[in-house]
Parts: sequence; C-alpha cells; structure tokens
Amino acid sequence: MNGCELEIFEPEVAQVFENAIERLFYSDSFRIGNATLPQSRVRSRLHLLNCVILQTAESKLRSNLGRPVKNSTAYTMATIFNCIAESESDLLVDPYLNSLGKAPPGKE
Repeated sequence: MNGCELEIFEPEVAQVFENAIERLFYSDSFRIGNATLPQSRVRSRLHLLNCVILQTAESKLRSNLGRPVKNSTAYTMATIFNCIAESESDLLVDPYLNSLGKAPPGKE
C-alpha cells in the first residue's frame, strides 16, 4: 500500500481504506457483478492503486446520499476496485487525450 499514501486521509477514512484493501488483497476471490475474480487478478489490480484513485473512491462513497448500504466494508471494497478499473477506462475515453492522439484503427 505504499503508493496509497493513506496518511493524507483523515485517520478514520485511512482505517476504512486499509481494512478494505487488506480484505481485497487476502480474499481468495472477489465477486463483482456477475464475475468472480481470482485472488491473483485482484492482487494485480491492487498494484495500480494510488492516492488519486482512493480520493476518487472517497468522493464516490461520500456522494452516496440516497441508497442504504447493508455491508459498508463490501461496498467500500467494490468502490475501490471499480475506481481502479475506471481510472484505466477514463484514459481511453478522455476527449482531450483522444484529440491529441491518432484516429482509431481503421479510421485513418
């Protein structure tokens, strides 16, 4: 969790994140949607985790105003994991970055 810089968060938030990340890391598998991901896949994704992704996760968690959460730890785990995936897909669909690049394959 070196790149996570948990010390930048309020102590309570840092503890929640540490707990969720630890559970993700040590789980035999992680179910997200209809997919069950093996431990090796979850761990490889966790290597991409950094403080920016955690700040995004914190923002998303705090923005949940209307939906009751039954298991806050599982919800936090899913939010963190989804934010890792979104950080990669956001780069792919970023209009500014796309405007700097080449046309998509087959569109030249």
